[in-house]
Amino acid sequence: MAYSTPYDYNEDSIRQLDEKFSEIEHDRFLYCIQEQQKWDIEKVNNFIAQLRTSHLYALKELDRLKQLEPTYNKEYPTNHRRYITTAQEVVSKMSSTLSGLKKIVAEFRNKGKNKKDVSIMDDTSLYTGPYMQDLFGWDTYKDQSAQDLLQELNSFLEDAQECIDIAVKMIEDEIAISQDPETAYPIYLDNYYRSVSDNRLFIKMIENQRPDLDNDFVQALEQADDSKRFIASLFHSFNRERFNLNCACVAIHEGKKAELTREESLIWGRDNEVKVKRLRLLLGHILELTENMEDVIGWEGMLKGYFVMRLLFWCGWNGSKNEAMLNYITKCCKGVIGVVKMGAVMTERRKLARLTAKEDEAQQLAFNRQIDAFINSLEEKASESN
Repeated sequence: MAYSTPYDYNEDSIRQLDEKFSEIEHDRFLYCIQEQQKWDIEKVNNFIAQLRTSHLYALKELDRLKQLEPTYNKEYPTNHRRYITTAQEVVSKMSSTLSGLKKIVAEFRNKGKNKKDVSIMDDTSLYTGPYMQDLFGWDTYKDQSAQDLLQELNSFLEDAQECIDIAVKMIEDEIAISQDPETAYPIYLDNYYRSVSDNRLFIKMIENQRPDLDNDFVQALEQADDSKRFIASLFHSFNRERFNLNCACVAIHEGKKAELTREESLIWGRDNEVKVKRLRLLLGHILELTENMEDVIGWEGMLKGYFVMRLLFWCGWNGSKNEAMLNYITKCCKGVIGVVKMGAVMTERRKLARLTAKEDEAQQLAFNRQIDAFINSLEEKASESN
């Protein structure tokens, strides 16, 4: 009998599994083993042993999927050496589970004429076709073997179904993100900034050795009518290595186009050019700012950790221990006023746990208003003098 593969490496086949597999009905199960297969107790026991082995593998794969699912769609690239689909990703994570499903269906498949191009999922009496209610029920079997088999079968199918549900959710979330620029673009930016921060030496090396390096992604991004939609459409299209190369080329390209220094371009990117220039202006008048704000300088004559923390958030900091922004501020203030280390900033960051989200937001907004008002006044003075 010719059968098509029930779980090819594509999204539709995984959705088929999600639609087909469910708990086996009591009467249908008895019909299959008594009328279709003529199973005896020895065969039932042998299949129970095989099923338990498959179930152990399925539980391990379920655990792997549970570990993968929370972060998979929060990363713009995949973590593989070659481009793959999410279906391939999840199938590779649950290959033993799917193999166990195939064995089950193969054992309970319908007998009869050859059926070409029929999935074995559509040719098993466990789920499809007419059946007759057994007159004798479990009494046909002298021991508990048949009941044990049904229990093991449904227990395995329950965990297999959870694997499939997770896989389907990952696929559907991925598709939704790739079609929603407002969701995909922030994910891209977060991954982009982490990439350029972690690969500064690599970026400098590329820029020094091949300053005119062509990159298909950069060229396509420049030509796109809607850059955010273009970026969304490529969600999960790159492996980590290729993504890092793309990010390096984007950082070099953006640095040339914007009036930013190399360090500023790597930290903030071209999209934040206005913010960076306002920060430059602010840091150039840092002493004047401290005279206009209370409780900014500590006893050691340095900018306090709380002030620096709020300033970093104003700059677009994500709250991590990445010191790129802090190092930039420290360097700009060198010779004028000292700046605390990251340890003092993170201490203040941890204190925010005592506040409600609303309180924290209110404090940050109040800080931002003071900073923006001060910079606006500097810009007005500069405009008047010109």
